[in-house]
Amino acid sequence: MRYELSNPNLLIAGIVLTLAAVASVEFLPARTLELTAPGVASGPYLNTSDGNQANAAVKWVNVKDTHLRCHYGTVAGNYLGCGLTYVLTGADATRGRDLSRFDSIELDLTYKGPSAAVRVALRNFDPRFSKVEDNNSSRFHSINLRPRDIERPVQLEMSELTVPEWWVGQYNLAREYNRPGFENATAVSIDLPVVQAGEEHEIQLRRVTLKGHWVSRDQVYLGVLCGWMFGAVLMVLNGWTQLRRSHLRQQREIDALTARTRQLRVEQEKLRRLATIDDLTGVLNRRGLEQALEDFEDSARGMTLVMLDIDHFKHINDRYGHDCGDEVLRRVAAVVAANLRASDVFGRWGGEEFLVAGQGTRIREATRLAEKLCDRVAQSEISVAGHRISVTASFGVALAPPAGSTADALKRADEALYRAKEAGRNRVEMDKTLEGTPTTL
Repeated sequence: MRYELSNPNLLIAGIVLTLAAVASVEFLPARTLELTAPGVASGPYLNTSDGNQANAAVKWVNVKDTHLRCHYGTVAGNYLGCGLTYVLTGADATRGRDLSRFDSIELDLTYKGPSAAVRVALRNFDPRFSKVEDNNSSRFHSINLRPRDIERPVQLEMSELTVPEWWVGQYNLAREYNRPGFENATAVSIDLPVVQAGEEHEIQLRRVTLKGHWVSRDQVYLGVLCGWMFGAVLMVLNGWTQLRRSHLRQQREIDALTARTRQLRVEQEKLRRLATIDDLTGVLNRRGLEQALEDFEDSARGMTLVMLDIDHFKHINDRYGHDCGDEVLRRVAAVVAANLRASDVFGRWGGEEFLVAGQGTRIREATRLAEKLCDRVAQSEISVAGHRISVTASFGVALAPPAGSTADALKRADEALYRAKEAGRNRVEMDKTLEGTPTTL
């Protein structure tokens, strides 16, 4: 059945409003903040080794042109400052500017000297850990630019400013405090990260401009999406109302058919899980594993196989009962599944035997994985029905090369597993045909 929009003018109005919203984001002039413009920020202030603006080692060549020169004749301390800083705070040193709405920084500067990098840095005061008496405690963000990067005006994304490891290590804060943030910026600096005594450096800064959108692109697009979704909901409700009024009997039949279809889908999913999922452990059963192995064969990349068997499982069943044995199977399967790679396929091959298959031919990597799983199983003491049971497993590793026989590789993995059992259990054995295999495989 077809339904026409009751008022085509609403659709036209929606399209016009959408185009206007998109145009406002994409074509309106950018929101800018020129730090070098009068009245925007305090400074610029010279960065010196001791904070003394009269330091002879760092001085202005021309203040009006923001042109400075650095030359330390001797080492004055651990830090030889060379650069300049714009301060974004007023009388209250804890309140800076919110720069989170800006997307990029445009720099126009010239550098002469032997330094390998010019650093752009931003300080952000966070009252959760920053202290007024410790200027360095304001979260530091920076990026190092090579001299050839700034031979012409350069535009940096704000996301390129990261919190350096030295600051993270110095303050040793919780992880969430080390994330970049520009909501309370207190200072912006252009300086050199490393200066040696005897070197001469010159920096001339012509412009530092922050750019962004007046309205967040994400917010506009989300608003457009929500508006169209709301309109679509209204259209659907309108159509549903018309359908219900004019075809009530047909609607009941459709509802019945929909319910039956949903029930069939649920049953289909249940049957699919029964066909490929092991009910006891929740991992793949043998059929599911065989399907995965067929997919690996089709990819023609080869595969590694790790077969494992729970040691003395019959003894556990005989001593503690089958319910306890079932719980051991579930726990071992959970331990193994929790320590696999995302690309691995894992399932119950039969009884107390499990199989891990990985795509590719890195046999050494597969062997290391088997050794890791062997250790994890041995460390997982299981408590069931008041009994504390120590469980171990034996492992056999084999390789099915591209165009090789998977059945043959499974047989060799089983033989390696048997040798692990014979050698005392709780160990990993590799297929004998792979002895001497290069470690790069």
